[in-house]
Amino acid sequence: MDFLQQKVLTTRRSLKYTYYVSPYDESTTQHPVLFFIHGFPDSAHLWSGVVATLRSLPNRIIVPDCLGYAGTDKPSDTKLYAYKDQADDLEDILKAEKAESSIIIGHDWGSALAQRAYLHKRELFVGVALVNTPYLVPSDAPFDLAAVNEITEKALGYPQFSYWELFTAPDAAEIIDANLERMWLALHGDVDDWMKKLFCVPNAFRHFLLGSEEVPLKPYASQLGRKEEFMKQFKSEEGFAPALQMYKATASNIQSESDSTISKGNLAIEVPTLLFLCSKDAVCVPEMMAPARDMGLVPDLKEVVLDCAHWSPMEAADELAAHIKEFVIDRFLIE
Repeated sequence: MDFLQQKVLTTRRSLKYTYYVSPYDESTTQHPVLFFIHGFPDSAHLWSGVVATLRSLPNRIIVPDCLGYAGTDKPSDTKLYAYKDQADDLEDILKAEKAESSIIIGHDWGSALAQRAYLHKRELFVGVALVNTPYLVPSDAPFDLAAVNEITEKALGYPQFSYWELFTAPDAAEIIDANLERMWLALHGDVDDWMKKLFCVPNAFRHFLLGSEEVPLKPYASQLGRKEEFMKQFKSEEGFAPALQMYKATASNIQSESDSTISKGNLAIEVPTLLFLCSKDAVCVPEMMAPARDMGLVPDLKEVVLDCAHWSPMEAADELAAHIKEFVIDRFLIE
């Protein structure tokens, strides 16, 4: 992302955010900003291949390191990761960059945050793109991991969020910090049904990190700089613990409390919405979109299926960028 300028902003919550932005130009102000939000366990650099293709558009690009990651603050207080409060932080970045309208594009937890940012700050956004993680309809009902895994085992044939049992465990960060090389391999292994075998089988993720099984890496994960960026980020003083905060915020019902502040009559994403589903992603499955679709909460929805696994911004960067570019040109480009 050499063509983007790195900046640092202290938000209204006194949190330091690092973000990357294309130069301000008066001629671009008529076009919505492309605002990229990464997920777990990445950084702004997740989007490097995607934004490189999109730089030909007249739209400015802004890509932050999200709370808990890379150059942004990594607070240990899980309450600071509430969706509505992170939405305030994202608004502060957009206002600092004089971005009056934006298309927010999120992957993984970044997709969940993008959805909530829209619902809390809808006046800022003219479009939404959700990558891998579909629209998860807000609910103030308490989150129960065991119940969710029981329900999904009946519906999908496997407990969809088994890996959360590790990620929310007291010793999770300690185990991952001691096995960062294996964590990279766990995330990006090139094995048939790898996500289902590792993420969706009780205790499988923990056993893999503590074991010695070798599996090949997906080609993108072997590219120069990918793994190095990951290792550099998580060998920091804070280690991996901040990257687990979004799981803890959900499991401890901080996010359900945040969602309870959204009016039940104001849950529709009323702007053009682009959803990317991936055929080899066993966790973020198409069935997750059914409630929002059935409730009529995504009236202007376009769905795209990519033939890849969960980390599509790395594995299918060119294809993902091409669809985003088409979406922007068709729906938002002003002649």
